[in-house]
Amino acid sequence: MTVDKDKLRQKLQFMREELTHLRHFQDMDYEEFSREVINEYAATRMLQVLIEAMLDICAHLVAREGWGLPKSYRELVTLTIKNDIISRDMKETYEAMVRFRNRVVHLYDDVDKREIFDIIQKHLPDFQPFMQKVIDRYL
Repeated sequence: MTVDKDKLRQKLQFMREELTHLRHFQDMDYEEFSREVINEYAATRMLQVLIEAMLDICAHLVAREGWGLPKSYRELVTLTIKNDIISRDMKETYEAMVRFRNRVVHLYDDVDKREIFDIIQKHLPDFQPFMQKVIDRYL
C-alpha cells in the first residue's frame, strides 16, 4: 500500500488549526488563563487531539510503509524515530507527549492547569519538526 497523501494533508491541516487555537492562550498570563475553567478544559482537549492527530499520522506511516506492528503509542513513536520521521534528539519530547495524552485520557484528574499552561507557553513549537519532516518526505 502507498501512503495516502490526502490523509496526511488533512491531518497536518488539523494540527495547524489546533496550534493556531492554542496560541490564543499564549497571550494570557497564568492568572488570566486560570480565571475561567473553560480555558483549562478547552486547552486540554486541544492538546489531546493535537497529539492524537500526530499519532494518527505516525500510525498511518508505520502501517503503509510496513515498519512494524506497534502495540502502544510509545512503540509507534519508537518506530517513527527508527525510520527518521521523528529525530532521535526529540525522543524524550515525543514520548512525553504520549504520556501526557494518556494521562489526559485515563488519569484526567491528575492533570494540573499549571501543567497545561506551561505546555502551551513552552512546547507548541515541538510539533513543528515532525510536521515539517512529514511534508518534506511525503508531500
